[in-house]
Amino acid sequence: MIILSTNHRSPLHIPHHGYRGFTLIELVIILAIFSILFHLATPTFQNIAANSRMTTQINTMVTSFNYARSEAIKRHHNTVICPNDDGHCARQPHWHNGWLIFIDENFNRELEQEEEVIYVEAAKKNIEIISSRYRKRVVFRSKGYSYGSNASFIFCDQRGSVNARAIVLSNSGRARIADKKSDGKDWECPK
Repeated sequence: MIILSTNHRSPLHIPHHGYRGFTLIELVIILAIFSILFHLATPTFQNIAANSRMTTQINTMVTSFNYARSEAIKRHHNTVICPNDDGHCARQPHWHNGWLIFIDENFNRELEQEEEVIYVEAAKKNIEIISSRYRKRVVFRSKGYSYGSNASFIFCDQRGSVNARAIVLSNSGRARIADKKSDGKDWECPK
């Protein structure tokens, strides 16, 4: 005897299971959430990137000061750092076009044709560097001291004075980085 099962399905019959996926409304909601999170996180990432650029520029200038100072001591001669103006010392105290270091053979603090340029730093992008008291030169003497009064080199970017930082160069020739002025106020960026 042959028994036919009533549960037997034809090979053409495909069981229908519900589709597993997202509806259009669910996708729109997910995109809206990601968009909100992205817009909340973007300013933070931009701030981190701007801080990193500024820190790099500050460290580069501190390294230049230390190098000029060590060369003055090593060579027993004055070294000068000045803002770069196409291979010459600029007449303005704006350092964001880069700077150069030279051995001041005749002690006049001016780069003469016969004097040796020992370092050139390229222009800075998106950062303005202004020296306090409009200092256009930094001279290190053979003992490592900086000629003149203490000087501040203020680093500003598009975020303004709140995020400005500075290098303070003492007469002893030591450089330190400061987030605020000695009175606790922000460094002032040009408008």
